[in-house]
Amino acid sequence: MPSLSEAEARLSVSITAPSEKVTLCALAGEVDFYTADQFRSQLIGSLNTAGPLVVIDLSQVTFFGVAGLHVLIEARTWAGHTDRRIRLVTGPRCVDRLLEVAGDVASFDTAANLVEALLDAA
Repeated sequence: MPSLSEAEARLSVSITAPSEKVTLCALAGEVDFYTADQFRSQLIGSLNTAGPLVVIDLSQVTFFGVAGLHVLIEARTWAGHTDRRIRLVTGPRCVDRLLEVAGDVASFDTAANLVEALLDAA
């Protein structure tokens, strides 16, 4: 089992607010059992002050496991209770394939790139 610092080195999570209407959560690296808690704590922690649109950019993810999908579903549930929307920027095969296999359970508003994801939030 990797140590906490090893897991943190495998995943970078950045939370920014490009505008009052948008909160951006950008990930780079591996989202798996060992890094999902890091993703969860930063994403869910930011939702209390998030704008009405939360964009989760997965375009730089190199591995995306079921634990990451669970985090997305938790965030979508939480956002629904607070009148916020979640939009995913997808692209890597590992992300697209897991969302495809999960079917309706993982039905998210998606965009092909960050520009597209931010278009109607301006």
